[in-house]
Amino acid sequence: MLISKRETQPIQVLRQRNWTEDELKAKGFTYFPPIKRRVMARVISEDTNIEVTLEVLSAGVGDIIIYVVDNVIHENLEEYEHWPVRRDLFRRTYKPWDEPGWKPNEAEMHLVMHGCRPYYKYKGVWALKLPIGIYVQSLESPEPVLIPKGRWLCIGSEGEPYNMSEENLRTRYVIPSDD
Repeated sequence: MLISKRETQPIQVLRQRNWTEDELKAKGFTYFPPIKRRVMARVISEDTNIEVTLEVLSAGVGDIIIYVVDNVIHENLEEYEHWPVRRDLFRRTYKPWDEPGWKPNEAEMHLVMHGCRPYYKYKGVWALKLPIGIYVQSLESPEPVLIPKGRWLCIGSEGEPYNMSEENLRTRYVIPSDD
């Protein structure tokens, strides 16, 4: 537990735990199935840190880096949108790309040349748009991070918390129309 510098009470931190569907629903979470979209993934050969929007995520040898391909070839792999996923979690939430006749575009081919293969996420996510800021410690984050009001708090298939922007949530998951 963290202790607030201004207060003497511990700061509550949301960490991975086993959630029931009823608990998630009672807390206001909604389940969103994944949009089937191709990502490129490779095994990490050395420990690395990856800076994302609100935090720095750590990954170890054998974990997986997911890359989003935007049809632009980038000189440096770090220029592609990317994030780490623990190896065991990757195996339980991603499958090899299975669309017949797939041929990599130039950007995907660039990633294939760097050891990537095509996959898609087949597990959905429970998510809640945060009405207030909350401290979260994702599996890949070495320490808790304050996730601000308005971002999406996501709970993955193994009970792991992480956060996402509205744009990323809508790109990755089936969200009902706001109409």
